[in-house]
Amino acid sequence: MTAHAAFPPPGYLRRGIGDRDVVALEAVAGAVAAVLAGHASLADWAAGRAERKVAGGRGPVWRVDLGGTPAAVRHYRRGGWMGPLLGDRYFDRPPRPFAELAASETLRARGVRTPRVLAAVVTPAGAGYRGDIATEWLTPGLDLEELLRPNRYPPDERARAIEVAARTIGAAHAAGLDHPDLRPRNVFLEPRASGLWEAALLDLDRARVAPAGSRDARAKKKTSPASAAPSRRSAERAA
Repeated sequence: MTAHAAFPPPGYLRRGIGDRDVVALEAVAGAVAAVLAGHASLADWAAGRAERKVAGGRGPVWRVDLGGTPAAVRHYRRGGWMGPLLGDRYFDRPPRPFAELAASETLRARGVRTPRVLAAVVTPAGAGYRGDIATEWLTPGLDLEELLRPNRYPPDERARAIEVAARTIGAAHAAGLDHPDLRPRNVFLEPRASGLWEAALLDLDRARVAPAGSRDARAKKKTSPASAAPSRRSAERAA
């Protein structure tokens, strides 16, 4: 797990709800507890009441209201050759939802923007676990993959957005991010006034952040957008 002085990070509460291990932002902890008191998982609840459903790389992302906060809820699913064997079960430690929360908070503390994690839920599944995560829903905006499509924006405005995306990725690498699956669709761009843009990194599943001052760890692997098949995400993607 990304190094923090303590886990959960400041501003979060950790508690057991039934057999689930839950870490939630203090502002929505009560709402998360209420949801899990009546549903098998955060994802099951979100799927049944989502205002929007957005196609994701390994499954849908649901847009819901969580304690008065617009949230993107995602269920962890395996890809690659292990997907058919294990489905949505994981065995790695620390659990992926907690590792993603730690990575997100570490990057935010180091000046790299990511959607704030609202809740991370781990549910036992035999010898392993299943996981859900809820993050802030960012809107309006679009991911870098969508922005690179022809005729979406004037060339000069698009060039500014790409420059902001590149600076954000560079800042994340300098902050110690090792993200083996960073793709253009994981870079979210929000238009601001006067043709300016702001970028955020999405979907930090599998990401790790080196401890502060660990230059060796930052130099081992470069974080760069990987090639990807075109996605059909809408212009208001967030997760």
